[in-house]
Amino acid sequence: MSDHEEAIGDNRLLVGDWELLGKAHTFLQPFASAALYAEGDDSSISQSLMLMDMLLLHYEEQQIYQSDEHSDERMVRAIDMGWFILSKYYRLTDEVPVYAAALLLDPRKRIAYIKQNWPKEWHEDTIASATAFWQKEFNYEQPSDHPSTPTSMPPPLAKKLNQLAILSKKLEVRTINASVRDDFTSFINVDATDIPPDCTPLEWWCQPQQRKQYPKLSRTAIWILSIPAESSEPERTFSGARRTCSWDRLRYESHAKPSR
Repeated sequence: MSDHEEAIGDNRLLVGDWELLGKAHTFLQPFASAALYAEGDDSSISQSLMLMDMLLLHYEEQQIYQSDEHSDERMVRAIDMGWFILSKYYRLTDEVPVYAAALLLDPRKRIAYIKQNWPKEWHEDTIASATAFWQKEFNYEQPSDHPSTPTSMPPPLAKKLNQLAILSKKLEVRTINASVRDDFTSFINVDATDIPPDCTPLEWWCQPQQRKQYPKLSRTAIWILSIPAESSEPERTFSGARRTCSWDRLRYESHAKPSR
């Protein structure tokens, strides 16, 4: 540092500057963790809104913390601006219903997550948007949805119903035919369920029992939950570099050339 004293001049960090850097470092910890999580192998678009919810909650808690004796005007301005920008991009997810659909298709969340964590005025529009997306893009039949069954003998002619049987028929509980049931609405309104820690929502939907119970919806979930939370994979890419390069090679400076 003594070699650059003249160039540095009065541009030095004082005690207050170091304190601000420490506060900023502490504040940004959840953002670093969220970025690494979104870049991980187990992440998918179903976690995107939840990660943003967590970061917005972090902002709001820090806004309260900075409103009393801990107040630092520099941190307050930075936090308010960060909250404004994140809120802007959060609102933009309304224009892409796949985000809400992915969240609702997570068996650990479903509609219960929205009702618990989002303002009531958001519920109806979010669910309607995700349902419309499902109906338009995925709610159609494929031959694999209904495996063929062996042709059976025609049933014998039914006996003529007596009067009591006719009255009984009128009082029978009407059941929903599987062919007209809306699987998406049925699924999201069931209570959220835990899945094993080593099982992702995508892996859960790939299991035979889910594919059998919800043939069309499982196809939808597999398609949606295969979308990564981010468009790039920097953490995995750079972490993988360590497995292909030796420590000696990684220590080369930018001006050094490796020997052949």
